[in-house]
Amino acid sequence: MRKILILAVIFLSFYQLPAQSGFKTYSLKQAVEYGIQNNIAAKNAKLSETEAVAKNHELLSIGLPQIGAEFDYQYYMIKPTSPAFAQDLTLFGLPAGTKIYFNLNNNINTGVTLNQLVYDTRFFIGIQTFKHLITLSQQTSALTVQDIRYNIMKGYYEVQAAKEIIRVLDSNLVIIQKLLHDTRETYKEGLIEETDVDRLELGESTLKSQINNTKNLYDLGMASLKYNMGLQLTDQIALTDDIVSLRKQIADAAPSSFDPNQRIEAQLIQTSITLKTYDKKQRQAGYYPALYGFANLGAGSQVNYFHDFFTRENLGNGQSASNWFDQAYVGFTLKIPIYDGGQKEASVKQAKIELQKANNDLENFKNQSTLQVDAAKTTFGTNLIEEQNAKESMRLNNKIFSKTETKYKEGVSSSFELIQTQQDQTTNLIRYYTAVKNVLTSRADLDKALGIQ
Repeated sequence: MRKILILAVIFLSFYQLPAQSGFKTYSLKQAVEYGIQNNIAAKNAKLSETEAVAKNHELLSIGLPQIGAEFDYQYYMIKPTSPAFAQDLTLFGLPAGTKIYFNLNNNINTGVTLNQLVYDTRFFIGIQTFKHLITLSQQTSALTVQDIRYNIMKGYYEVQAAKEIIRVLDSNLVIIQKLLHDTRETYKEGLIEETDVDRLELGESTLKSQINNTKNLYDLGMASLKYNMGLQLTDQIALTDDIVSLRKQIADAAPSSFDPNQRIEAQLIQTSITLKTYDKKQRQAGYYPALYGFANLGAGSQVNYFHDFFTRENLGNGQSASNWFDQAYVGFTLKIPIYDGGQKEASVKQAKIELQKANNDLENFKNQSTLQVDAAKTTFGTNLIEEQNAKESMRLNNKIFSKTETKYKEGVSSSFELIQTQQDQTTNLIRYYTAVKNVLTSRADLDKALGIQ
């Protein structure tokens, strides 16, 4: 009968696999890679890079030939007259007040115009900023990716530490429940006092409360991790790297040297300084003249009746003429700034101030990042020491609990001593795994402060 039940369980397990096909597992590396590709902030950062390229093309197009066509049609329901000319028509025998028209009812003007920037210092300075604008967008995207990686790593550590603590608490709960069962049986035989049972029941209750609280923290941590990875909160996932194996992957030694320029933030500020330098030059270029060229080729026509646009006028003697008249011209526009009330001077002054502020920001960041590295190194070193202390305390407490448990079963030790030892063991186990998690997290903080990708 037992074999049949086992076979049935195996069969049902395989039968349910298709329903769980959406269940995915992630190592820390896989979680980070997935998050970089699917986190909304990362996607928007990539879109911003593409947008920067498009914006550069838009700015560059200003210096390319601009060609446009136009078609203008007018129909005069009431034609304008020229009374000034009508006053002198009496000299030609025409009655006074005769209306003179210089327009026919239907008018069309059409043509193609070419405009070309010939020389504008501001445009040529703008060209030099194009590659730096793209670089700024790429650096911003890299900073976003760094933050996503950092948040996923910390979230992964938090979840796996909580998972390990739950495992320890569940294991201790099994031990307590076994002792509680045996103690109840002994109490029924009248060999021990009821207080011994009460103490174990209290220990069981305390453990269950700790398990419930830790599970809540685990669920919250998992939800946060899914969010940072770009997953749906309803997605079912499992993490394959446990807290101990993750601890083995990091080194205890911290780099002795640090260059603030390794930080993406410093590179961003430096690029910003370059752009502000070009901005100042471009504003100063507002004092220089600009030259633009243009050319136009077109035609126009005026007729009394619309269909005459498509006919030719009979001139007699077998000759005819089109109702259309061609026109073409070329020229240039030279813009020379003379006086603008001090507007450009004020604009250049603002640009210089912005540039000075950016240089101050860079200097401040270098000092700030050095302080961050020192603080991160100190925290990391402190957590390493705490980890060793917690590990040793856990080893000693496990040893004490094992001996106390044996003495209790032999009737030499009291239930109070057993419960106290068990609670100390649980506290030290939680302390140890918390210390391991803190080492991992502080190492991530240190790497981020150092600018390590």
